[in-house]
Amino acid sequence: MDADRAPFRLSLAIPVWNDAEGVARLLRQAAELGVFDDAVIVDDASDVPLDPAALVPEGAFPGGVTILRCEVQRGAGHARNIALARVGGTHVIFFDSDDLFGRDFPQIVALAAAQTDPFDFMIFRHDDSRRMGEGLPGGTFASEEEHWRAIGARAQPQAIGRGKAARLVRLSAYPWNKIYRTAFLRERGLRCTELMVHNDVELHWTSFIAAERILVTTLIGAVHYVFDNGGRLTNRRSRERLEVFAALANVLSRITATVPNGGLYFLVPFVRFSWNLIGWIEANLDPDHTAELRHRARRFFLQHLNGPHMTLLAHGDPALARSVLRFATTGTRR
Repeated sequence: MDADRAPFRLSLAIPVWNDAEGVARLLRQAAELGVFDDAVIVDDASDVPLDPAALVPEGAFPGGVTILRCEVQRGAGHARNIALARVGGTHVIFFDSDDLFGRDFPQIVALAAAQTDPFDFMIFRHDDSRRMGEGLPGGTFASEEEHWRAIGARAQPQAIGRGKAARLVRLSAYPWNKIYRTAFLRERGLRCTELMVHNDVELHWTSFIAAERILVTTLIGAVHYVFDNGGRLTNRRSRERLEVFAALANVLSRITATVPNGGLYFLVPFVRFSWNLIGWIEANLDPDHTAELRHRARRFFLQHLNGPHMTLLAHGDPALARSVLRFATTGTRR
C-alpha cells in the first residue's frame, strides 16, 4: 500500500425506522465481525426513539457509534445521506436494519483492505431469503446470477471496464451490496434520492456511471430478507411510488452529461431498466393511481429522451426504442 494513503477503515451506515430489534441485531453481528471502525445510525423518526444503551456494547467499534434522529420521517434515502456526511472511515457500506451480513463478508473486507490500487467501489453477491426459503442454493434469482456469469466474475476481485459495468449495473439497485470509497461519493456528489421509496436507484446507477475503477467479487456479502405483507418496497402499493421519476430523471441527466456520446454505455440499459421498473410499479400499484403513473411516465420519456438519445436507443435495442416511442406518443404500452 502507498505510504501516503490512509489505512483502510470501514464505516457502517444504517437507516432505521421502527426496527430497534433489527438494528440491535445487525450491530451485534457487526461488532462480532470486528471489521468496522465506526457506525452511524440514523433514526428516521421512529415512533419510539432508539435507546443507544440498548443497541451495542460499549467499545465494540473503535471509532464509536453515532446515533442521529430525524424528527420528521423523510425516508431511508435522506437517512443514508445524513449518515454519509458523518461517517469517519475511508470506506463505507450502507446496510438496512432488517438484513444481515453474509458468510463471506469478512473475507470481502480483507480483500478490499488489501488492494494496492484505489477503487471507487467493490460490489459483491448476496443471498435472498425468498430463494433460500425455497431450499435453493446460495445466491439470488436466475436473472441476477446471469449478469455475474456474463462478465466472468469470480471470487478474487477483478476490475471491470465500461462494457462489463454496463452489464452489471442491471442488477437490482441495492445500496448495501457495495463497499464504497467515501471520498468518491462525497467528491462526485453521489447520493440517494430523498424519496420514501425507490430512493436507492440514483445511488446505484450514478455510482456505476461515475466510477473509474470498479471491483467485482462473487463472494456472498449480505443476506437480504423479504417477507410477505412486510413493510419493504416490495410490499407497498401506494401513491408514493409515483415519485420515482425524480430519481430516474437525475440518473438520465448524469448519463447524458458525463458519458461519451450521450450515454453510449449506459443509456440503453438505463432506459430498459426504467421501462421495466415502470411496468413493475404499475403491476404492483393500487389501480386508482394507474392513470397518473402513465401520465408521468409518458412525460418522463418525452422530456428526457431527445432525438440523438432515441437514435442511440434504436441502434442498441430497436424493439425497446419502438416500445418507448409508441408509449410516449400514444400511451399504449404494448
